Amino acid sequence: MKLVREAFVVLLAVLSISATAPKPEPYNVDEAYPVYGVLLPYEESYQFSGKGKIVIQQGTVSGLSVGPRMDVEACTDPGAKRIFREAIDDFLRMNKQTWLLQPRFEDTKPYEIVSRAGIEALFNRDPKAGKKLSDGWKAFYEHHPDSGGYHVMSAVGFNKDKTKAVVHSGSSCGWLCGRWRFHLLEKKDGKWHEVPGVQCTTMS
Repeated sequence: MKLVREAFVVLLAVLSISATAPKPEPYNVDEAYPVYGVLLPYEESYQFSGKGKIVIQQGTVSGLSVGPRMDVEACTDPGAKRIFREAIDDFLRMNKQTWLLQPRFEDTKPYEIVSRAGIEALFNRDPKAGKKLSDGWKAFYEHHPDSGGYHVMSAVGFNKDKTKAVVHSGSSCGWLCGRWRFHLLEKKDGKWHEVPGVQCTTMS
């Protein structure tokens, strides 16, 4: 009886957390999409793509769940951290929840935005058979030919006057093909440019 009561308490706690978790909202920060546009052409999946549309995961990621534990504080050198303090704080605040990227990317190859569930479904296992339904990447490229893989991005952290930005982005292109890292950008003469200051990159 005691075990039943404890299990019931745990279930109530899980349901309570689920009920209060914020639902993903559309990401409509105007200045964020030009930042993404600077980074996309340098992603591996973008460079490996052919005539097909590049694939962008709709749900944002914070960077903490990709590869080894990555943290924006630990991955930014002390000098850059001081300069980008406001943007880093905004990054941490904005990425406490998942946002839904919108079709607002400009000056890029043709693209499609795909839900995280839609991407993960191609790599899922058959729960009855206990094995993969197929080679996940083979299935992915059958659905998204010549895409080069898929891209993931965080929400962008900005300073107050939106002249400095912090973002996490990366792409997967195969079982041992991918790269993810944080980026620091500054806006000069109306255009965003990446600047040094990030110390770590995750690759597969």
